[in-house]
Amino acid sequence: MREKFRRFMAGRYGTDALNQFLSILAVVLLLISLISRWGIFTWLGLAALIWCYVRTFSRNIPRRTEENYKFCTMQQRLAGRFKGLKRRWDDRRDYRYFRCPQCRQLLRVPKGRGRIEISCPRCGTQFIRKS
Repeated sequence: MREKFRRFMAGRYGTDALNQFLSILAVVLLLISLISRWGIFTWLGLAALIWCYVRTFSRNIPRRTEENYKFCTMQQRLAGRFKGLKRRWDDRRDYRYFRCPQCRQLLRVPKGRGRIEISCPRCGTQFIRKS
C-alpha cells in the first residue's frame, strides 16, 4: 500500500508551508463553526481544506512553488513588522521614533535631549524635533 501511494505521489507537489497554514486555518475555521453555528465558517473551512488538497496533489509544480514563495515572503514581511513593533515597545523608555518628512524613513533618537536636529541617513534631510 505504501508503495502504491509513493507511485501515486510521484510527480506531484506534496506539502509546504502554505499547505500547513491552510490545514491549520481549515481546522480553526471548522472549530469556530462548531462553536458559533454560523454556516459561513463551515464553508470557508471546507474551501481551505479543498484548496490544500488541490495544491498537494497538483502536478503544476512551478505554480505551486511560486504560490508558496509569495506566501513565505508575505509571512516574513508580517513577522518583520511585528518584530519592529515589539522593538519599539521595548525601547519606549530610552528612545523616541520619528519619521523623516522627506523619505518617511523611521529614525530612532534618544529621549531627554531636548530639541535636537535630526539628520536622515538615507536622504540627508535635517529637521528639528523635541526628544
